[in-house]
Amino acid sequence: MFNDRPFPVDAFPKIIRNAIYEVEQHTQAPQALIAASALGVISLACQNRIDVCRLNDLRSPVSLFLLTLAESGERKSTVDKMLMKPLYQLEENLFEKYTHDLTIWRNDETIFNIEKKALMSKLKSDIRRGKDDLATNEKLKVLLESHRKAPVRFKQIFNDATPAAIKDYLCGYWRSIGIMSDEAGTIFNGYTLNELPFINKMWDGATFSVERKSEPEKLIRNARLTLALMVQPDVFKGYLQRKGDAAKGIGFFARCLICQPDSKQGSRKISSPLVSSEHLPVFHQRLMEIVNESIARDNQNDRLCLRFSVEAENRWIEFYNKVESDMGGLGVLSNFKDYASKVAENMARITSLLHYFNGNDGDIPISTVEDAVKITTWYVNEYIHLFSKPQPFTLAMSEADELYWWIKNHCNRLVVPYITKNTVLQYGPNKFRNRSKANELLSMLYSQNRIFVAKKGKTTLIAIAGLNPVI
Repeated sequence: MFNDRPFPVDAFPKIIRNAIYEVEQHTQAPQALIAASALGVISLACQNRIDVCRLNDLRSPVSLFLLTLAESGERKSTVDKMLMKPLYQLEENLFEKYTHDLTIWRNDETIFNIEKKALMSKLKSDIRRGKDDLATNEKLKVLLESHRKAPVRFKQIFNDATPAAIKDYLCGYWRSIGIMSDEAGTIFNGYTLNELPFINKMWDGATFSVERKSEPEKLIRNARLTLALMVQPDVFKGYLQRKGDAAKGIGFFARCLICQPDSKQGSRKISSPLVSSEHLPVFHQRLMEIVNESIARDNQNDRLCLRFSVEAENRWIEFYNKVESDMGGLGVLSNFKDYASKVAENMARITSLLHYFNGNDGDIPISTVEDAVKITTWYVNEYIHLFSKPQPFTLAMSEADELYWWIKNHCNRLVVPYITKNTVLQYGPNKFRNRSKANELLSMLYSQNRIFVAKKGKTTLIAIAGLNPVI
């Protein structure tokens, strides 16, 4: 199931792939860093236009949570600016329009309040004196009906905000945002991630109740949140030491696509002063087509639900079942069950994003699912690499070798194709008769593809790889 460490850029559609290569030419940043940034941008743009449906009625958001660990000097900011450029420009333009409209509204509001006060005063006076108040009443009604609401601030991108500020915004008019940062140290050391249950709920697309002491209860409904953070490894390590157990326990990391790309510092030499500049504009054009359509639809929350073709859904089910089997027994995901439980859904989300951003119509084809499998699998490898517990490598390897040869010799001596795990626990070398120790070493051998493991009822069967046993 798992690939090598190079990011499978070839799995992206041409419009995304070419943009990644072009950014790489300009920046010489790690491909995986650029790819993660591209996924974040695409998620932010598409999340308010589409959902993904699988297994008939199982509908979910397409929003991604991405954490990319990279040292200072890996050109995170440059990559972010190149891919996000039109979104930043849009936010700036719409903010200028908002401030202009707000100034006009405040002036109108001042006049409105004066007129309202005057009419209410006259109405009270008419009532008090017993005069006919019909005309004044009608004027007041007309005034109140003409009252303009304050202009709505459009804001898609949050860099560093408190959970309260994010909640207040999502309770309002626009309900699709991204927490995006190319230097997320302030986020990991600040307040943004202080309420991870809320962040998790937004990944799920669930309704969230917001309560304030002096305000009526508000509901965040059908909101969408993309999380795309680039952070230095030491900062992330510090966060893990402070809050890692809580973040992992509550399922935050399980929802994230986390990676630490290999550094390219020291190898970024200029071979040619000429680089292409034709592909990023195409990427940006498609990006803005989607975002502008979302804005034009006036936040109607009428998202398209993308569905898999029959072949694509069968491939998704196959992937799901493979992940599920790898969670059990001595599977490679047996120590990462929380993360593995979200893998198939993240794969479905990536599939939908690739399909929609590429401008494809109709159901999602199996080829796009295969591409998403490559990308998702790479992230699974990264997660295992980053969160595997440190082992006394030399000792563990030597012990694993010893157990491997004992199993092989035992099978040869008894002329049997396989043995049970209980055989190891009962008759193996004394130091391996501890269940926890045996499981650790057998897991290592399984992950190295040196043994096969199968279940027969409640019995675990073990065979040496390459002997083609029927178990």
